[in-house]
Amino acid sequence: MENINEIVEHLAATVVNAEATDLRALTELHDHFHKLRESAGTELPGATSAAATAEQILTRVIFREEPDVDAALEQLGSLVAEIQQVVNFVGKSTPVAEEVADDALRADDLPLVVEFVTEAREHLEAAEAEVLKLDGEANSESVNAIFRSFHTIKGVAGFLNLKEIGLLAHSAENLLDLARKGQLVLDGRAAGLILESIDAGKSMLGTIETSAQRNVPLAKYDGLPDLRARLDACAAGVKLPVAGDAKSQPTAEKTVPAAGSTPSVRSHDSTVKVATDRLDSLISMVGELVITQSMVRQESRANAGVTQRLTRNLGRLDKITRELQDLSMSMRMVPIQGVFQKMVRLVHDLSEKFGKQMDLVIVGGDTELDRNVVEAIADPLMHMVRNAADHGIDTPEERAKAGKSPVGRIELKACHRAGQIVIEISDDGKGLNKQRILKKAHDAGILQDGDKPSDADIFRLIFHAGLSTAEKVTDVSGRGVGMDVVKKNVEALRGRIDITSVEGAGSTFTICLPLTLAVIDGLVVRVGDQRYIIPLLSIEQSIRPVESQLSTVQGRGELCMIRGRALRLLRLHRLFNVTPISEDPTKALVVIVQDNGREACLLVDELLGQQQVVIKSLGDGIGAIRGISGGAILGDGTVSLILDIPGVIDLATKNAAKEAVHVA
Repeated sequence: MENINEIVEHLAATVVNAEATDLRALTELHDHFHKLRESAGTELPGATSAAATAEQILTRVIFREEPDVDAALEQLGSLVAEIQQVVNFVGKSTPVAEEVADDALRADDLPLVVEFVTEAREHLEAAEAEVLKLDGEANSESVNAIFRSFHTIKGVAGFLNLKEIGLLAHSAENLLDLARKGQLVLDGRAAGLILESIDAGKSMLGTIETSAQRNVPLAKYDGLPDLRARLDACAAGVKLPVAGDAKSQPTAEKTVPAAGSTPSVRSHDSTVKVATDRLDSLISMVGELVITQSMVRQESRANAGVTQRLTRNLGRLDKITRELQDLSMSMRMVPIQGVFQKMVRLVHDLSEKFGKQMDLVIVGGDTELDRNVVEAIADPLMHMVRNAADHGIDTPEERAKAGKSPVGRIELKACHRAGQIVIEISDDGKGLNKQRILKKAHDAGILQDGDKPSDADIFRLIFHAGLSTAEKVTDVSGRGVGMDVVKKNVEALRGRIDITSVEGAGSTFTICLPLTLAVIDGLVVRVGDQRYIIPLLSIEQSIRPVESQLSTVQGRGELCMIRGRALRLLRLHRLFNVTPISEDPTKALVVIVQDNGREACLLVDELLGQQQVVIKSLGDGIGAIRGISGGAILGDGTVSLILDIPGVIDLATKNAAKEAVHVA
């Protein structure tokens, strides 16, 4: 093993400087790969196979038989990286003398198994993305990348006694090897089998992860023999039935950078893996540091005799603390591309299921936001993309009658705007049918005769539970149990969702979310002897009303006229049972807030200023409170409640009649 490590280290050091014109160096590389193959033998099959491939590449380069020398030399670097990974796994594992059952994991290998699961998932995600890029076209780079993913998984799985996933990777690798050699085109049936192998691999990894966590024997994957048989049959040229509708074409993903942004290059950055619980603990501790620093500054201002030197040092502490907070928060920021990539596969599968041709276009996949937000937004996005593919995109026949391209277009776009993340899901399909929505809403009792909602209000009706405009129920959607959940999930992230639609031309759903769930920019207001925080993203303006702007309407409660709009006036002191400085609105202030087009006026005594605060949960003992999204510790050590504007507006709507009676 020591001799192998020396050879691998030499290869890693020399392959990066290899040049096509330096025949002596190329010959030396060839000799070292040959030595590695002989040394590894049957004990390191992954390293042996990679070394043999490298020898073949170098032979073609040396004898001027390689058409793309630069790509060949780059592939050598990838092969050395694979060999290093295999050797490192073997080097870290401790041999055991006793026999190990086929379905058992070695106790000493459990940490390695967990690491393997993480890395293998990354390989499968990358392979899936490359398969979807092919779109029926020959692409040697993509095929080689897919091959390397399965090749690496096979090599490492062999050392960890993970026989099933190793066998699957071996069968897929055989098929991909034919594609690399130009003996098979990786489209249609072959591409479908590779995607099926990726899905099976992900399922196996889930089983392996559970087994490692619980230290129990591995469960068998029932579909493996059949899948391997079909992979082998495809490699042998045997015709087998193909699942799915053959008329539909694989979905092409087109990725476009966000407008005005330059994609970041991270390929040469040094990285280290950190457990998420440690990262969350770091964020929490930095939050505590920010709170403590704010307390120290406020106390120093309150005490007399503060020196200029102390003021200067406190200013430096403030700067360092803010930079540390920004740095720690950036560590949780991840590109949304990972979530968008899952939608590529979803649209690909739905296009086959529905017999529709659809392109998914991704714009701004490199846009970053908090990891927790990324994880939470995945399900709502998946439901909305599924709805766009099922209900939004027309059938080929309908598109032909409308003079549209036979290929429908779904676009996922992400960008930063005004301190928040904006995600748009748009399609060029049928658009929303306002008359059908109104009829469904009347039938469901959501609207009454005489109601005349605006277009925006009509579109928002689709978020009501049980309301669906689908003409038929499918196994994908149509039961009216999804969009209301989407809205709740988005609001739980302190976000909002808007809809624009043109019948016959398509629809656009716009989701606005905070960049992070850990901190919030808010306006601190005073109500009586209490202070509350209103998220800045929900605030339109604040004014001191005059008598002519105020009125009371039976059934609607108190109203305040703002720029020709009659908005409900909500007295926060009544909502939170606080004694105000004054109950006369003309001697107080109103803050106009909005959520998804709904607006209200919050009556407060005083505006104390803008502040960025660390969000704290109220705890399980208190639980969820309507109108409150959490708490924050202010500079003087007191706790201030953060208002949940959607919940507050809901309370204003439900309590309108009660407010009117109270005022009267």
